[in-house]
Amino acid sequence: MLLFLGATGLQMLLAIALLPLTTLRLAAADFGYLALVMSIVAFANALSDCGGTLALPVHFAAESEGERRRMIASFFVVTLTVSVVLAVLFALSWVTVAGRVLDADGQPFSWTIDILAAAIIPLRSASMLSTTIFSVSGRGNAIAAQIAVQAIGTFLGTLICLFGLEIGTASLFAGTLVGQLASVVVSLAALGAMPWARPSMRWLLVVRRHAPYAAFAGVTDGARAIGENAVIAANLTIASVGYYSHARLYYGMLLSATSSVAHNVWSTSLAEARDLASGFRTTNLAWTPVHILITLMGIGFVCFGRELLFILTNDRLTPAASLVPWFAVLMLISLSGRPQNAMIYVYGAGADASRFRAAIALIVLASFPLVVGKVGGIGLSLGLSGTVALLILEALIFRFYIRWKARQFGKLHGFQDSWAIGGCLLIVVTSLINVLYVPSFTARSAAFLVLAVAVVIFERRRIGELLSTLGLMRASTS
Repeated sequence: MLLFLGATGLQMLLAIALLPLTTLRLAAADFGYLALVMSIVAFANALSDCGGTLALPVHFAAESEGERRRMIASFFVVTLTVSVVLAVLFALSWVTVAGRVLDADGQPFSWTIDILAAAIIPLRSASMLSTTIFSVSGRGNAIAAQIAVQAIGTFLGTLICLFGLEIGTASLFAGTLVGQLASVVVSLAALGAMPWARPSMRWLLVVRRHAPYAAFAGVTDGARAIGENAVIAANLTIASVGYYSHARLYYGMLLSATSSVAHNVWSTSLAEARDLASGFRTTNLAWTPVHILITLMGIGFVCFGRELLFILTNDRLTPAASLVPWFAVLMLISLSGRPQNAMIYVYGAGADASRFRAAIALIVLASFPLVVGKVGGIGLSLGLSGTVALLILEALIFRFYIRWKARQFGKLHGFQDSWAIGGCLLIVVTSLINVLYVPSFTARSAAFLVLAVAVVIFERRRIGELLSTLGLMRASTS
């Protein structure tokens, strides 16, 4: 886990270091263009998952080495075939779609961006499937290597293309392509001979059984991501999409950091779900500090967000600062109920959860135009704030469903999400205080320092237990 955390830290550091450099040449609209196109790429990647994220956690641990190889080969063949077809369709269709969705203050159509974005689709699909395989097999170091080389590739590729080749907005896509290519190379090296087997009809049938559920979830998630950016662009501007996507960047950093825990703890959580007497001790021990850190990050952005983004983005993306604390709230809600989440996947209810989540996502997507802007003169016109509010509402509904569904497989003793709920309340309260009283920078700094010290003192026992457990895990693997 320590290597995973180090790789995630490197990824975050390079992403932050890239901001003041890219904003010397690029504006908010350029980042909005990137977000809009990459949401379509993510949509294609979700479709090409073909059920891997649903099937592998259920079947991988129970099969022999030979069956695992045939299983992985089957998923790779289907995933790569679907992703290549989707990449070709994207390349051919984006030239027509671009003129309809780009705002006047956005970028003109670019064949370079079209080809780069299309090439990212199969590379990203292969990398994502590899990550799932590493996760269910407990190979956190391989995922750490993926993260590290992807971050380095993206950083260097973007800078070389922006300042060396001077290709403007396309440099953001070129950097992403280089990062994904580096991740795939490392994935192939780590997988070794595992994928190079003959696909079997047994596992192709498993793919066929899970693919419709994964596709439905992918369609709704992808359509929502595209819908978010399209609605913002239509009711506001492409620059607003840039502000929104920049706030999501920090959400993505949080997601990457929490993935370092999720991928390393997932196999343990699945084992604890099979033995409810375990009380999910390791799962809870790992996730509570994560909830605490997300809480402090959210409060930190409440206190210092505008000053930080002013420096990091040369004042190009400063308006995004007000959204970041609410993405921290969204993350806390999404990361609550980890034991229940593991129970659902262990007992084969992952497809049910995916269907419910997809249905909620469709409802939320349908309400976006009315909440963000107006349709036929009717709507709330809440802008970017309305977008984040809908995402938080969706996460709350899904979390309540997960808790209800998990009760069908057993009852958990104790309450594991005190810091997830408490963190949300702390972020909301500090945001209200900051808006109502507008405290000075000195007052904000003092308050944040006192809060951080108080948290460390209050949770010192649990932090000590986590460090001790990490030490034992490192000793057992050395």
